[in-house]
Amino acid sequence: MPEGMEDAGDEEQQESQVEMEMRLRLLESALKHVAKLGWSGAALQAGANDLGLSRAAAGVVPNGAAGLVEYFVNNCNQRLVDHLEDRADELGSMRTPQRVRLALQARLEMLIPVMDTWPQALAIQASPAHMGTMLKQRAQLVDDIWHACGDTATDYNWYTKRGLLAAVYAATELFMITDYSPGYADTWQSLDRRLADVKRFGSAATEVRKYSDGLLKSVGSMAVWAQEALVNAQKQRQQSHPS
Repeated sequence: MPEGMEDAGDEEQQESQVEMEMRLRLLESALKHVAKLGWSGAALQAGANDLGLSRAAAGVVPNGAAGLVEYFVNNCNQRLVDHLEDRADELGSMRTPQRVRLALQARLEMLIPVMDTWPQALAIQASPAHMGTMLKQRAQLVDDIWHACGDTATDYNWYTKRGLLAAVYAATELFMITDYSPGYADTWQSLDRRLADVKRFGSAATEVRKYSDGLLKSVGSMAVWAQEALVNAQKQRQQSHPS
């Protein structure tokens, strides 16, 4: 390859690396503003401003607000993996249901700092343009949880367990959005009830399908629901915590 072309390739690679690093810094900075500005271009612009960048720098984030949500979810999922690895010895002394319970609560608790605006993030995720990304992220999440819990099933149960866990997570997440109990106590009780339901069904495939289908059938209309929940949640939280 001619020397000039090699140099050009190196420059493009370096430029790509610089752009990627700036994008990650911008996304991390923007997350500090979503509690007030929501999952929006405004949060990205505020993040750029904090870094001394022009407002136009927000354009380096693919899909704008949706890219911000995607980054947050991926970041939370990785934090959960690290958290479960750090507690591997503790998990090893637990029964599988206890491990799953711990993992689900740990992941859901990561939403608390952005709970006031999380319905908006759900609406973005559930839009036709971005639902595919959401489903992939949910699939990765439940796979990581089962892996950390020592599940090695490769038969039909592999799909059943992951489908049920995804359904339980989604239902508890939606419950959590409108939970104003201290420390989200009602949410954790709801989580326990749903896990108890799953345990009761055992290996009854028909009942398992009915349960998971019932919990997940609302995904198609989640965008509309989440927008309404955002308005209601903001009103209720303002009433609970007046300025």
